[in-house]
Amino acid sequence: MYSTDLAYIHDAGFGDFAARAAPEVIRILRRHGIRPRAERFRGTTGSGRARRVVEVGCGSGTLARHLVDAGYDVVGLDISPAMIRLAREKVPEATFRVASLTKARMPRCDAVVAIGEVVTYVPASGGGTGVPPALRKFFSRVHEALEPGGLFIFDFIERGVWRTYPAKIHSGGDWVIAAHAELDAAGQILTRRMVAIRKVGRQYRRTQESHRVRIYKRRAVANALAGAGFTARMSRSYGRYRLLPGDVAVIATRR
Repeated sequence: MYSTDLAYIHDAGFGDFAARAAPEVIRILRRHGIRPRAERFRGTTGSGRARRVVEVGCGSGTLARHLVDAGYDVVGLDISPAMIRLAREKVPEATFRVASLTKARMPRCDAVVAIGEVVTYVPASGGGTGVPPALRKFFSRVHEALEPGGLFIFDFIERGVWRTYPAKIHSGGDWVIAAHAELDAAGQILTRRMVAIRKVGRQYRRTQESHRVRIYKRRAVANALAGAGFTARMSRSYGRYRLLPGDVAVIATRR
C-alpha cells in the first residue's frame, strides 16, 4: 500500500488535507492543555505536562512537520516504507517507524493522532457495520499509551455514498493518476482503484493499487471507544476545518 510512486504522488499532489487540518489539530491539543515545551516554560496556562504526540498513519510527514514546528515531540508510524522515507526527509527532527496500525507498539504519550480516515483501513472479515476486533484492540492500545486525560484524535467514514466517483484524472509536473471509487452493494466497503504514471529520469513507470476502506456507524465507534476507556465527542470538522461529506471527526479523552 502506497508504493514508492504512489507515495510520491500523494505527497506532491494530495497533501492539502493534512496541511489544512494541522493548525486545527494543534489548536485542539492546546485547548486541552497539551502544550509544546516552549509554552510551558513561558508560564502559559494549562497543564503543559508532556510534549509527545504519536501520529499513526503519518504518511509523508505533512502533519508531523507542523507539529514539530509548533514545538511537539513527534513519533510517526506508517505501514508504507515509501511514506516513511519521505517523512524522514521532510521532518528529520521526528522519529518514524514502519508499522501497521493493527500491530504498532506506541510509546507513552499525551496524544495519538490518526487523521485522514486511517482507521478505516483496518481489515475486517464478514459483514456488518460493527467495529472489528482488530480496531477495538487498536483503541485499547491507544488508551494504554496515553497519559490520563490524553487525547485520541481521528476521523472515519460514516457514509460512503458521498465518497464514490467515476474516473478522475489528476496530474502534476512529472506524474498523472487516474482513480475511481465505488461502494459495495451493502454500503460497507469503499474501494478506490488507482493507476499512476510517474516520470523518473527519462523513463515512465506505471503503478496500480486498490485500497479497500470500511464504513462505520457513529454509534458503533462510540461504543467501542467507551469500552476502551474513552469519552468521545464527534463532529463534522476539526475546529474550523470541515471534513469531506460523510466523514466524522473524533476527539476522545482517556478516562
